[in-house]
Amino acid sequence: MKNLQDIDLGRLGSEAALCLCVPDTSYRIFQAACAVVLKGFEEAVEQVRLYLLDTKENVLCEEALIDHQGAMEGSDLIPLYQLPPELVRDHKVWQHGMGTQLEVLVPLTSQGKLVGLVGLVSLQPFSDVILEQLPFFAQSLVAGIMLVQRSREKRRSERLLHAATTTARALQSSDGVEDLLGNFALMAVEEMGFDRATFIIFEDDGKTVRKAICARAGSGIIELPVLPEISALEEASAGNLPGLWLPMRKGSRLLGALFVDNLYSVEPLPQDAVQVLSDLTGQAALALENARLIERLREAALRDDLTGLYRPNYFNERAHEELANCLRRGDSTGLLMLDLDHFKDINDTWGHPAGDLVLIRLAERLKVCLRVGDIACRKGGDEFIVLVPGLTAERGQKLSERLLEDVWEHPVELTGERTIRISLSVGLALFPEHADNWMDFWQHADEALYQSKTAGRGRFCMWGDEPHSVLHLDRKKA
Repeated sequence: MKNLQDIDLGRLGSEAALCLCVPDTSYRIFQAACAVVLKGFEEAVEQVRLYLLDTKENVLCEEALIDHQGAMEGSDLIPLYQLPPELVRDHKVWQHGMGTQLEVLVPLTSQGKLVGLVGLVSLQPFSDVILEQLPFFAQSLVAGIMLVQRSREKRRSERLLHAATTTARALQSSDGVEDLLGNFALMAVEEMGFDRATFIIFEDDGKTVRKAICARAGSGIIELPVLPEISALEEASAGNLPGLWLPMRKGSRLLGALFVDNLYSVEPLPQDAVQVLSDLTGQAALALENARLIERLREAALRDDLTGLYRPNYFNERAHEELANCLRRGDSTGLLMLDLDHFKDINDTWGHPAGDLVLIRLAERLKVCLRVGDIACRKGGDEFIVLVPGLTAERGQKLSERLLEDVWEHPVELTGERTIRISLSVGLALFPEHADNWMDFWQHADEALYQSKTAGRGRFCMWGDEPHSVLHLDRKKA
């Protein structure tokens, strides 16, 4: 074995430390430092490994290793409890056997605390003289180690500050819940290093989940197809969750919550990032409240003030979209025009407040009878229109009958135990069976409605066919 007494170990540690005094803080600079150490020891050492301590997990993480065949990025983890107390507590050099080889572990300390470890693998044991000089080697090397750690902490702080600033701007500029959810969850994953972030929005009751969007490392943003069943949690109970639960409140109301975890890497949650997220929850709650207000205003602009059904302008936009979708699907779409029978008589007899109540109740019955994807609109006065995707002639007849019966069987109740029984006239046309463009489609449905009214009202008519009455409805009228 080479006479190691000829090596200036303090100088060797300083030369290795110089490799760490560069802007780069990746494993490559640790490979360079290990290469300097290996070259200094020459054939006396077979392998050099360099570890840094993760103080949160009390685990030594291998940054790099090098032998006479080449260098590679480190991947080994050594929990502190696996090392002898004289190394961990007393910071003494420890030499032990590894099969046919020997390993010398040299603790790296700063201000009396363990910050890292150098592993030297040799075929022959080190002498007591060399073991006594290795702490001088470690003392010189640790200056570079601390510079790397401070640089990493500074870069992470700068990255977190940039993420916080960027997110704060995004929260101020986002005017929709979708943008708000996506920006916040993605920031937590891409900028703050969490494996997964789930943004949950509650309904006004603070318990029912309205929407949930999840951002995952390497996968981007996905909307959860099945909403999680999460009740309104108090902050005191958040410790029961396998991650961090950050509620977003407006006063006492729970608007939403951000749930972050490291499910895949199983690493501890970074406390500096946790603090940044906590600081942003107040801004997020305000932004979420503003986004909800904007959504309500937009929705209100699209709907009729009295009935809550869509206004004609929005209906026309959706109708053109649906006709294009209908052609792509290769099926049919139905257009129903509805007119309240004798509505003028209701206003003249019972007064306009009663007439308004009749319109409101009719809109409610439409919502009950129609599907989620159907589009109902108040055309004006006592006229309503409904667009029904995927409607066939047979289903159109059944839907018309159901509307006539349902409206008739639910009279409008006035004060003083008075009731108004109402009936409808319905006209129906199908696209593209009865028309191949919007104007003709509208006109044919209107013509079918006219036929229903002239045939005696309380009827439905499909364009090109004769008006139909619901017979048992007629008997009730009689």
